[in-house]
Amino acid sequence: MTEYVLRQGRRIAVETIEPNVAPKKRRRRFEAKWVKLPRHWITVLLRTKSANTYHLAHLIPWEAFKRDQVGGEIILSAQVTKEMPRRSKIRAAEELVELGLIRLQRDGRKALRVILI
Repeated sequence: MTEYVLRQGRRIAVETIEPNVAPKKRRRRFEAKWVKLPRHWITVLLRTKSANTYHLAHLIPWEAFKRDQVGGEIILSAQVTKEMPRRSKIRAAEELVELGLIRLQRDGRKALRVILI
């Protein structure tokens, strides 16, 4: 449907043109490229033979840094530990408690909550 306007007694056709406005880009979430691993953790982790414990010990400072920026508590959910089986995650977390690196808070079958020592 074409619209018209009158200019000096003449009828002129008017087209409505939609402006090419680019949609606002979504801001990407903050993702740290690296975090510091305390020397104490490195020396204590030399005593473990479990790869899952070693892997979890590297994920915890990563999550701790993220929680410092975003807020909240350190939760070892399946999303954080990716492909680590639940039982292996619990066993590795308990070993980190024995090594004196973390404390755990458990609430039934909910994800483990970590407190750094």
